[in-house]
Amino acid sequence: MMFCKIRFNLFFYLLFFAFCFQITHSQDNIIEDKNFRFKFMLSANWDKKDSKETKDKDGISYTFERKDKKMAIMLLAFKLSSVKNLDDFIYNMEKDISLNIPSKSGDYTEQDFGKYDMKSATYKDAKFQEVIYYFRTKLPDATNNYVYMLRFITEIKDYSPDIESIIKIIAGTFTPTAE
Repeated sequence: MMFCKIRFNLFFYLLFFAFCFQITHSQDNIIEDKNFRFKFMLSANWDKKDSKETKDKDGISYTFERKDKKMAIMLLAFKLSSVKNLDDFIYNMEKDISLNIPSKSGDYTEQDFGKYDMKSATYKDAKFQEVIYYFRTKLPDATNNYVYMLRFITEIKDYSPDIESIIKIIAGTFTPTAE
């Protein structure tokens, strides 16, 4: 009799935790663009503010803002006919006056995922601290390759270890989906 009660309690707790996990993760939003071949996840406390595609349909920008206004995300994606040199892409983004990216603070972090790679860095000025991730696909036989800039913008007064953790979590879900 005692064994059945333990099994029932164990089953009940597992069912309860599975239900809680489902509720928690069902509030996540998958942001996916099938044309520019990427996806990532944002929690329910983010709002999509804008998206604009170029006339030639070879570039798109998205902006998102946290509901508490403590952080914004800018995502730029470009469709290319060949594999782009990641350092050239970064150089062009950093020098683009219209993006108004602050000065880089520290070195780049790099990671290779096989079909795509990434570099990231922190940027600061008197008002903002930003973390920017640059991705590019490496598919020499594909019709299209892609480059992405995933930019997290925070005022210095709002930047904290919690914000840094959120940035890492969101960036960790970003995946180019081109094959």
